[in-house]
Amino acid sequence: MISLDDLKGVFILLLVSIVSAFVCNQWSGSGIALFGQWDKTLGVVSPMKKNTVVDQGREINDLDTMVKFLDRQDCTVVDVRLKERFDQGHLPGAISLPLARFDEVVGEFFEAHPPEACVVLYCAGRECLDSHRFAERLVEFGYMNVRVFSGGFAEWKAKGLRVEQG
Repeated sequence: MISLDDLKGVFILLLVSIVSAFVCNQWSGSGIALFGQWDKTLGVVSPMKKNTVVDQGREINDLDTMVKFLDRQDCTVVDVRLKERFDQGHLPGAISLPLARFDEVVGEFFEAHPPEACVVLYCAGRECLDSHRFAERLVEFGYMNVRVFSGGFAEWKAKGLRVEQG
């Protein structure tokens, strides 16, 4: 039979474990933030790991605005998804520069597109942070006019807008 003292001991042990976990998470540089951004209407959803910055001021959250950026001749639209996904379908006129290949292609990209150029990045959708990661890296290289289409390819395709392949 379980005694009242045994139950108290289990409760205290459980309470100490939970408090310890929260304290370790708070002090850890790679801990998970307790409050994330889960509202898709506000941009890219993210659990927002500590030290991960999603610059929501950089986001294009409106499809009509994205269409205008796509129509601009002075903006380069970059698909940061894997090349295989790009080949299956992408926004019209977009170029493929997968985040995983950033270090390989940044020199070539820099030559073709100076730091003052308008660059719009996108990835799979609102659950994908790759375009924000790519944007941060471009900013580190001196790019100032970098935007992220938060809806990504998923929103574009869901609205039935024109998609290119290959």
